[in-house]
Parts: sequence; C-alpha cells; structure tokens
Amino acid sequence: MNLTLIKTPTDTDLAWAEHQIRQEIIDRFVDARTQTEATAARWGAIAYDRANPLASSLLAELDTYDLLSVA
Repeated sequence: MNLTLIKTPTDTDLAWAEHQIRQEIIDRFVDARTQTEATAARWGAIAYDRANPLASSLLAELDTYDLLSVA
C-alpha cells in the first residue's frame, strides 16, 4: 500500500496567496498602457470580488488609483 501525505496550506500561506493575486491585478491595472488593458484588469477585479465576497473590494481599491497616463 502506497500512502501519500497531503499537506494543507496554512492560514499564512493562504493569506500570502490572496495578497499576491490582488497585487497582480493591481499591477496590471496601474501598468496598463491602453484603456483596453485597464478594462481587462477591472474585469479581473470584478471576478476576484465575486469569488471572494468576504474580502475587501478590489474594484473599490482600483478606483483609488489615478490613471491619467491611460489613454
């Protein structure tokens, strides 16, 4: 009989993973060079918010960024 130990992530690992996902979406939004790229990042934030209803709104966080460079 072959047994495999399944490790579950710690709360710290899960929190770090959530932070990384949020930061990737924020970076894509802030670094957007076109309105299309910025809109795609906003859709990513909407999807994130729907998948994580107990987390603070990522879409609201994106609204705090000044995107004067986006055409």
